[in-house]
Amino acid sequence: MFLMEQLVCPLFFNEQERATWHFAVKAHGEQRRKYNNEPYVRHLERVAHMVMTYGGTTGMVMAALLHDVLEDTPVTEAELQAFLEEVCQGSIVKSAEVLQMVVDLTDQFTKEQAPGHNRKRRKEMERARIATTLPRAQTIKLADIIDNTRDIIRNDFSFAKVYLPEIVAVLEVLKRAEPFRLYMLACYEVQKALLKLEEDRNLEYWTA
Repeated sequence: MFLMEQLVCPLFFNEQERATWHFAVKAHGEQRRKYNNEPYVRHLERVAHMVMTYGGTTGMVMAALLHDVLEDTPVTEAELQAFLEEVCQGSIVKSAEVLQMVVDLTDQFTKEQAPGHNRKRRKEMERARIATTLPRAQTIKLADIIDNTRDIIRNDFSFAKVYLPEIVAVLEVLKRAEPFRLYMLACYEVQKALLKLEEDRNLEYWTA
Protein backbone atom coordinates (compact mmCIF):
# COMPACT_ATOMS: atom_id res chain seq x y z
CA MET A 1 0.00 0.00 0.00
CA PHE A 2 1.26 3.50 -0.73
CA LEU A 3 0.59 6.56 1.36
CA MET A 4 -0.87 9.61 -0.34
CA GLU A 5 1.60 11.75 1.64
CA GLN A 6 4.45 10.11 -0.27
CA LEU A 7 3.13 11.36 -3.62
CA VAL A 8 4.65 14.65 -4.70
CA CYS A 9 3.05 16.85 -7.33
CA PRO A 10 5.37 17.38 -10.32
CA LEU A 11 6.93 20.83 -10.51
CA PHE A 12 5.98 21.37 -14.14
CA PHE A 13 2.29 21.89 -13.26
CA ASN A 14 0.95 25.40 -12.68
CA GLU A 15 -1.31 26.35 -9.76
CA GLN A 16 -4.59 25.21 -11.33
CA GLU A 17 -3.01 22.01 -12.59
CA ARG A 18 -1.57 21.30 -9.14
CA ALA A 19 -5.01 21.74 -7.56
CA THR A 20 -6.39 19.34 -10.15
CA TRP A 21 -3.58 16.86 -9.46
CA HIS A 22 -4.47 16.86 -5.75
CA PHE A 23 -8.15 16.35 -6.59
CA ALA A 24 -7.27 13.39 -8.85
CA VAL A 25 -4.97 11.84 -6.24
CA LYS A 26 -7.71 12.05 -3.61
CA ALA A 27 -10.34 10.70 -6.02
CA HIS A 28 -8.29 7.70 -7.15
CA GLY A 29 -7.16 7.00 -3.59
CA GLU A 30 -4.96 3.93 -3.43
CA GLN A 31 -5.75 2.65 -6.90
CA ARG A 32 -2.79 1.17 -8.72
CA ARG A 33 -2.03 0.48 -12.35
CA LYS A 34 -2.80 -3.16 -13.02
CA TYR A 35 0.11 -3.41 -15.44
CA ASN A 36 2.94 -2.56 -13.04
CA ASN A 37 1.28 -1.83 -9.66
CA GLU A 38 2.44 1.78 -9.57
CA PRO A 39 0.18 4.48 -8.04
CA TYR A 40 -2.50 5.27 -10.62
CA VAL A 41 -1.67 8.96 -10.56
CA ARG A 42 1.60 8.22 -12.40
CA HIS A 43 -0.40 7.32 -15.50
CA LEU A 44 -2.39 10.55 -15.18
CA GLU A 45 0.81 12.56 -14.81
CA ARG A 46 2.34 11.03 -17.94
CA VAL A 47 -0.76 11.67 -20.02
CA ALA A 48 -1.00 15.26 -18.75
CA HIS A 49 2.69 15.91 -19.35
CA MET A 50 2.44 14.58 -22.90
CA VAL A 51 -0.55 16.84 -23.56
CA MET A 52 1.47 19.76 -22.17
CA THR A 53 4.53 18.85 -24.27
CA TYR A 54 2.45 18.88 -27.44
CA GLY A 55 1.05 22.35 -26.79
CA GLY A 56 -2.02 21.58 -24.71
CA THR A 57 -3.70 24.37 -22.76
CA THR A 58 -4.07 24.43 -18.98
CA GLY A 59 -7.66 23.26 -19.42
CA MET A 60 -6.49 20.29 -21.48
CA VAL A 61 -3.83 19.38 -18.92
CA MET A 62 -6.49 19.52 -16.20
CA ALA A 63 -8.80 17.29 -18.24
CA ALA A 64 -5.92 14.86 -18.82
CA LEU A 65 -5.37 14.59 -15.08
CA LEU A 66 -9.09 13.98 -14.60
CA HIS A 67 -9.76 11.76 -17.61
CA ASP A 68 -10.49 8.61 -15.55
CA VAL A 69 -12.17 10.25 -12.55
CA LEU A 70 -15.77 9.78 -13.68
CA GLU A 71 -15.12 6.29 -15.01
CA ASP A 72 -13.01 4.80 -12.25
CA THR A 73 -13.80 6.66 -9.00
CA PRO A 74 -16.90 7.50 -6.93
CA VAL A 75 -16.69 11.18 -7.98
CA THR A 76 -19.93 12.30 -9.65
CA GLU A 77 -20.24 14.70 -12.54
CA ALA A 78 -21.87 17.24 -10.20
CA GLU A 79 -18.97 17.00 -7.74
CA LEU A 80 -16.44 17.40 -10.54
CA GLN A 81 -18.34 20.39 -11.90
CA ALA A 82 -18.31 22.05 -8.48
CA PHE A 83 -14.55 21.54 -8.14
CA LEU A 84 -13.85 22.90 -11.62
CA GLU A 85 -16.03 25.96 -11.11
CA GLU A 86 -14.09 26.75 -7.94
CA VAL A 87 -10.60 26.18 -9.33
CA CYS A 88 -11.34 27.99 -12.60
CA GLN A 89 -13.00 31.02 -11.00
CA GLY A 90 -11.36 34.28 -12.08
CA SER A 91 -9.17 32.60 -14.72
CA ILE A 92 -9.33 32.21 -18.48
CA VAL A 93 -9.91 28.46 -18.11
CA LYS A 94 -13.58 27.63 -18.65
CA SER A 95 -14.82 25.00 -16.23
CA ALA A 96 -17.57 23.85 -18.60
CA GLU A 97 -15.04 23.12 -21.34
CA VAL A 98 -12.82 21.09 -19.01
CA LEU A 99 -15.84 19.15 -17.76
CA GLN A 100 -16.97 18.41 -21.31
CA MET A 101 -13.54 17.06 -22.20
CA VAL A 102 -13.63 14.75 -19.19
CA VAL A 103 -17.12 13.57 -20.14
CA ASP A 104 -15.92 13.00 -23.71
CA LEU A 105 -13.05 10.89 -22.35
CA THR A 106 -15.33 8.76 -20.16
CA ASP A 107 -16.38 5.39 -21.57
CA GLN A 108 -20.16 5.45 -22.03
CA PHE A 109 -20.51 1.79 -23.02
CA THR A 110 -19.22 -0.26 -20.11
CA LYS A 111 -20.71 -3.62 -19.13
CA GLU A 112 -22.91 -1.85 -16.60
CA GLN A 113 -24.09 0.86 -19.00
CA ALA A 114 -24.59 -1.36 -22.02
CA PRO A 115 -25.82 -4.71 -20.70
CA GLY A 116 -26.59 -7.32 -23.29
CA HIS A 117 -23.79 -6.27 -25.61
CA ASN A 118 -20.52 -8.18 -25.88
CA ARG A 119 -17.12 -6.50 -25.72
CA LYS A 120 -16.83 -6.23 -29.51
CA ARG A 121 -20.18 -4.44 -29.84
CA ARG A 122 -19.47 -2.14 -26.89
CA LYS A 123 -16.15 -1.12 -28.42
CA GLU A 124 -17.86 -0.43 -31.74
CA MET A 125 -20.40 1.86 -30.05
CA GLU A 126 -17.67 3.61 -28.07
CA ARG A 127 -15.63 4.13 -31.22
CA ALA A 128 -18.60 5.77 -32.93
CA ARG A 129 -19.09 8.05 -29.92
CA ILE A 130 -15.40 9.03 -29.73
CA ALA A 131 -15.53 10.08 -33.38
CA THR A 132 -17.94 12.89 -32.40
CA THR A 133 -15.94 14.24 -29.45
CA LEU A 134 -14.13 17.55 -29.20
CA PRO A 135 -10.75 17.75 -31.00
CA ARG A 136 -9.08 18.68 -27.70
CA ALA A 137 -10.52 15.59 -26.05
CA GLN A 138 -9.23 13.51 -28.94
CA THR A 139 -5.74 14.94 -28.33
CA ILE A 140 -5.89 13.75 -24.72
CA LYS A 141 -7.19 10.38 -25.90
CA LEU A 142 -4.12 10.01 -28.11
CA ALA A 143 -1.81 10.68 -25.14
CA ASP A 144 -3.77 8.12 -23.12
CA ILE A 145 -3.45 5.55 -25.91
CA ILE A 146 0.30 6.11 -26.16
CA ASP A 147 0.87 5.60 -22.44
CA ASN A 148 -1.47 2.60 -22.23
CA THR A 149 0.08 0.95 -25.27
CA ARG A 150 3.58 1.30 -23.88
CA ASP A 151 2.49 -0.18 -20.55
CA ILE A 152 0.41 -3.03 -21.96
CA ILE A 153 2.95 -4.31 -24.48
CA ARG A 154 5.60 -4.23 -21.75
CA ASN A 155 3.58 -5.74 -18.91
CA ASP A 156 0.50 -7.59 -20.21
CA PHE A 157 1.30 -9.36 -23.46
CA SER A 158 -1.82 -11.51 -23.29
CA PHE A 159 -4.19 -8.52 -23.06
CA ALA A 160 -2.21 -6.73 -25.77
CA LYS A 161 -3.56 -9.26 -28.26
CA VAL A 162 -7.08 -8.01 -27.50
CA TYR A 163 -6.29 -4.33 -26.88
CA LEU A 164 -4.17 -3.46 -29.90
CA PRO A 165 -6.65 -4.37 -32.68
CA GLU A 166 -9.30 -2.35 -30.82
CA ILE A 167 -7.00 0.67 -30.60
CA VAL A 168 -6.13 0.48 -34.30
CA ALA A 169 -9.84 0.98 -34.98
CA VAL A 170 -10.05 3.87 -32.50
CA LEU A 171 -7.11 5.66 -34.11
CA GLU A 172 -9.04 5.81 -37.35
CA VAL A 173 -11.55 8.21 -35.77
CA LEU A 174 -9.13 10.47 -33.88
CA LYS A 175 -7.83 12.45 -36.82
CA ARG A 176 -9.39 15.70 -35.56
CA ALA A 177 -6.78 15.80 -32.80
CA GLU A 178 -3.98 18.35 -32.91
CA PRO A 179 -1.08 18.46 -33.42
CA PHE A 180 -0.95 15.85 -36.16
CA ARG A 181 2.50 14.74 -35.02
CA LEU A 182 0.94 13.42 -31.79
CA TYR A 183 -1.44 11.37 -33.90
CA MET A 184 1.54 10.01 -35.83
CA LEU A 185 3.32 9.15 -32.58
CA ALA A 186 0.26 7.20 -31.41
CA CYS A 187 0.18 5.31 -34.71
CA TYR A 188 3.90 4.59 -34.39
CA GLU A 189 3.58 3.25 -30.83
CA VAL A 190 0.66 1.01 -31.76
CA GLN A 191 2.36 -0.30 -34.89
CA LYS A 192 5.56 -0.95 -32.92
CA ALA A 193 3.53 -2.92 -30.37
CA LEU A 194 1.80 -4.89 -33.12
CA LEU A 195 5.20 -5.75 -34.59
CA LYS A 196 6.34 -7.00 -31.20
CA LEU A 197 3.26 -9.21 -31.02
CA GLU A 198 3.98 -10.62 -34.46
CA GLU A 199 7.60 -11.30 -33.56
CA ASP A 200 6.42 -13.12 -30.43
CA ARG A 201 4.00 -15.26 -32.46
CA ASN A 202 6.79 -16.17 -34.89
CA LEU A 203 9.09 -17.07 -32.02
CA GLU A 204 6.41 -19.31 -30.51
CA TYR A 205 5.92 -21.00 -33.89
CA TRP A 206 9.60 -21.73 -34.47
CA THR A 207 10.26 -22.88 -30.90
CA ALA A 208 7.14 -25.07 -30.64
